[in-house]
Amino acid sequence: MHTVIRIVALAAIALAATACSQKDPAAEAITAAEGALAAVYDDAQKYLPERYAEVKAELDAGRKAFEEERYAEAITAVKDVPAHAEALSKEVVTAKQKKLSELNADWARLSGSLPTLLTNIGARLAELGKMRKLPQGMDKQLLDEANAAHASASAAWDEAGQAFNAGDLETAVGKARDAEGTAQDLVARLGMQAG
Repeated sequence: MHTVIRIVALAAIALAATACSQKDPAAEAITAAEGALAAVYDDAQKYLPERYAEVKAELDAGRKAFEEERYAEAITAVKDVPAHAEALSKEVVTAKQKKLSELNADWARLSGSLPTLLTNIGARLAELGKMRKLPQGMDKQLLDEANAAHASASAAWDEAGQAFNAGDLETAVGKARDAEGTAQDLVARLGMQAG
């Protein structure tokens, strides 16, 4: 009976020693995986959030296994995370370049057409403001709203230019698109020819 108890006790000690011997390597593997993923976090979240989530799921599986003291499974779960994070980093560079190319094209289009459009709208509003009798379908309230919308679109365009000059192309294009939307709405409301 004592022999059986000793064998069971030795087996338990051996099992505990094996588990403990894998705890440090598992912790190191998780730390390495966290570091690799943290290095690409900002741009990956911005440009490829789905791919980032896939790689993070591997890390989360490793963390869960570690918390449940399944150290060998934790090591297996995170062993490819550094390589996947490196691949993700390369994919992010490509996605970022594509996005910047699209933003540059949008900015070129907007900066080529929007200032003239806003000027034309301003001229039409000034013309309408000088009339004693507004055209059919137009009243003072509509004219006041159009003037306010024009001022808002012009301010958004100015802010877009400031953002562009500061190197913030994404904000610049976003504000310019807002200004363009307002300007196009004004063209329709004022009965102007588009383009």
